[in-house]
Amino acid sequence: MLLKNLAYRRVAATLLLLLVTGFGGSAPLPANLDAVSATQLRRHLSFLASSELGGRYTLSPGNRIAARYLASQLEAFGYRGAAPDGSFFQKIPFVTRTGGQDSTLTLADAPKPFVHGEDFILRDPTATLPNLSAQAEIVFVGYGVSHPRQDAYRTLNADGRIVVALASGLPSAMAGETPPGNWREQAALEHGARALLLIPDEKLAEGWTQAAAYARRQSRPRVRPKAAPAPPPLPTFLLSPSAAETFLASFNLTLKQVHEAARTGADLPSVASQRQCVIRTTENERVEYSQNVVGILDGSDPKLKQEYVVLSAHYDHLPAQGETIFPGADDDGSGTAAVLELARVFAEGERPKRSIFILFNTGEEMGLLGSAYFTDQEPLVPLASIVANFNIDMIGRSRAAGDSQGENAALTDRDGVFLIGPDKHSSQFSELSKQTNEETVQMRLDYTFNDEAHPLRLFYRSDHWNFAKHGIPIIFYFTGLHADYHRPTDTVDKIDFEKMTRITKLIYATAWRTANREQRFELDVWKKRPSSTQN
Repeated sequence: MLLKNLAYRRVAATLLLLLVTGFGGSAPLPANLDAVSATQLRRHLSFLASSELGGRYTLSPGNRIAARYLASQLEAFGYRGAAPDGSFFQKIPFVTRTGGQDSTLTLADAPKPFVHGEDFILRDPTATLPNLSAQAEIVFVGYGVSHPRQDAYRTLNADGRIVVALASGLPSAMAGETPPGNWREQAALEHGARALLLIPDEKLAEGWTQAAAYARRQSRPRVRPKAAPAPPPLPTFLLSPSAAETFLASFNLTLKQVHEAARTGADLPSVASQRQCVIRTTENERVEYSQNVVGILDGSDPKLKQEYVVLSAHYDHLPAQGETIFPGADDDGSGTAAVLELARVFAEGERPKRSIFILFNTGEEMGLLGSAYFTDQEPLVPLASIVANFNIDMIGRSRAAGDSQGENAALTDRDGVFLIGPDKHSSQFSELSKQTNEETVQMRLDYTFNDEAHPLRLFYRSDHWNFAKHGIPIIFYFTGLHADYHRPTDTVDKIDFEKMTRITKLIYATAWRTANREQRFELDVWKKRPSSTQN
């Protein structure tokens, strides 16, 4: 009987261990949970949000100083550099392209040249402006259709000329039939056009100011893709309403006339003009480098250490405006300090089975560019080996009791934290998160922004998204927007370090349990979402 009881107990203990470590349940907590230190969080944040760093803008000296600080801390904690050269810096090329005043359209006898970004823009404003020098006569081809049922080029020679056409619409003879692809550009190209100038439709004409402003904004720095997209075979530009009027006058037409015709699909003539048009466009390119800061703490299990738990935060913020700097203490100095503290306690405690990957992202404020580079262009570990991503962005603020300021309405109080994403991939992951909170700091977990349809769309607006879109379980920790968001007043003196410490403990305990599970989380929820990176 005694032997049977002992055997029973061993079996029961084994089953319990499997339940705890592989299939949910109350897995052990890290022994050094209380090592998470408000003093250390304050020390890191006081440096990162100091005026000497100038706001840590992606392409600033202050950003590079911050990166050096983060790397030196990781090295001191015992991490190894995760970059291809063994360093802690994943270098990222940022390209700024500008055309502007150097790019013009000149029409013979017109009062002045038309300027790129004001009077004309690329049809695709995200594309690269070609280095183009072309001079030719202009021809008008109405809707630009070349089809057996109607061919605007039938009575017109467009070879070697610059073609003018409506940007949208079809003649009534084509009703119910939509040609595939970029058929307007393709027709002009097949008939030998040197360039295509498009007349804006009524809606675009009304919103021209915004369209032009958006096109000019594309000159901001962008990460250079590994494989540059091929330039379009035919340079294609949109004309402003005023420029369109000038070009249409060459064919004895007005913008009002073509808009009225387009409403009904009425025929428009194909007309040649002897007026010469000169297109000169240039785009200057400047390449600068920023860096993700990356480090690995190798796991203790010979097999599981080939899998990774990624802890991330973005350490960049906004450029200074003259003497005014944007310290970014909460955004995202708080998350950066928390990840640095997590790196320390993971290194000083019992080594987890899986490896810990620390990722300090740059370029988040430009559109999640640093994390996108890591996941989409140069993953430093296989994405399939990443078990989960814990992303921390703005965890330092609390709404005071009685605060009625509207801009602080979405700020959590001292016991609340917003969680985004834990239930998007795995129900096991979500349950682990909830249970760990109950067994540790007992914060009030608020899922208001977890709704993907929420107007702020925060599920898509921090670095976790670039992991989530690849089917990697994520949790985004966030205490809310406030009156100091993206303002010079986002300073260290407003940080609630006691709350920040509790949240960091919660993340540590949840990440620790994740790093020590025998089995990965079952992806029983995830369905691929559309790409979206608005910031």
